Amino acid sequence: MDSSFIKSLQDRANKRHARIGIGIWNADDELIASLHSAERFAELLVVGNVDESCPYEHLSTDEPWKELVRLLARGEIDGAVRGNLPAGRTMRALTEEFRLPVRRLALLELSGWAFLLGPVGIDEGETAQDRLDLLLGGSKLLKNMGVLPRAAVLSGGRMEDRGRCERVDMSLSEGDQIAALALKAGIDAEHKGILIENCRGDDIVIAPEGISGNLIFRTLMLLCGAQSYGAPVMMEKIFIDSSRARSGFKGPVMLAGAMAGMRKEE
Repeated sequence: MDSSFIKSLQDRANKRHARIGIGIWNADDELIASLHSAERFAELLVVGNVDESCPYEHLSTDEPWKELVRLLARGEIDGAVRGNLPAGRTMRALTEEFRLPVRRLALLELSGWAFLLGPVGIDEGETAQDRLDLLLGGSKLLKNMGVLPRAAVLSGGRMEDRGRCERVDMSLSEGDQIAALALKAGIDAEHKGILIENCRGDDIVIAPEGISGNLIFRTLMLLCGAQSYGAPVMMEKIFIDSSRARSGFKGPVMLAGAMAGMRKEE
């Protein structure tokens, strides 16, 4: 996908202007001010330990991770963005409310190339089935956005590295398995081993597991200047995870608003 894909999401979010809840924890004036750039994409509801000076509609609570998830479950908001809430508590609240494992794919843009990357949670993607489910979920998401996706599956070595050690052999075998099952499901998928440099132009990139996925994400975003638009959780409701390493939440709010816009179009 190229930059026109991001532009189409922005247009959808602008048109829908959905009601999006965003979690804010121990906010300072600078963080609250940063929300101004997100207003063009959604009607914001700030959920967190904020005071009456907050210029946005807000709901003050000592457990914003639980309240944000409850609002989403009850349909009182069209979508939710984690904001800067603690990741562990928020993901646990999401799991308990919706009774599902949390699987996330980050939407990144680097030099005009937009793609989904996952797993990005350090405790995600531990099994080949987990990563296959992530690939299938990401493919469904992109198809709903009008993209016929091409997926790359990464593993721990080159194909000719088989036999070097048991860990590499297992990783390569799982990469083969994931790509083959994705192809069987009708998805254009290729196992590319450790050659991440050959993934440019692919729409979905599946890392060997969550730790390496998180390292790839942090390298691209914090060292290479990639733009992150948040990480949608693969579920029926719209929940966008967001890195605490960011200074604002315009991208995740835009993505949540765009996804809500697509639901309305359906």
